[in-house]
Amino acid sequence: MKLSKSWKHAILLTTLVFAQAALAETPAEETEKKCIKPKFRDFSPAHKAEVAPETQISFHVNRYADPLHIGASAKKIPMQVQIEDKQTFYYVTAKLPKELRDSYARIHIEAKSTEGDCVGVDGWLVKINEQAKETPNAEAKEESKQELSAATDDK
Repeated sequence: MKLSKSWKHAILLTTLVFAQAALAETPAEETEKKCIKPKFRDFSPAHKAEVAPETQISFHVNRYADPLHIGASAKKIPMQVQIEDKQTFYYVTAKLPKELRDSYARIHIEAKSTEGDCVGVDGWLVKINEQAKETPNAEAKEESKQELSAATDDK
């Protein structure tokens, strides 16, 4: 059986039409989801600060983070975080693990992005010491008390 030239053209045209429809992308596939990593700032206590065991830490995370996927750990020991929504950022607090004493610890923080599958990570280093000063002004206040008592003793 021999096909005429017009049938061959019709079959070719039909094949091209259906091939184009099969390879077409949907509108959801056309828009590429851009992943924006969460960013961290305002670490407390500061980098390389000397702190007491079980000190409270805090940091800010921008709104690109998923609040259900924000975590913190120190020396691979997970910390329980409390997240407070501040409208333009998340304020995160946690306590250093009680197992950490007289050593250095890197506080490792991470957050998953709300869109896409990217994860933002950051961290800082603190020195954990049993004799850590509670506040930097405590020593100055003590010195001023001693000076005041010495001045009153001289009179």
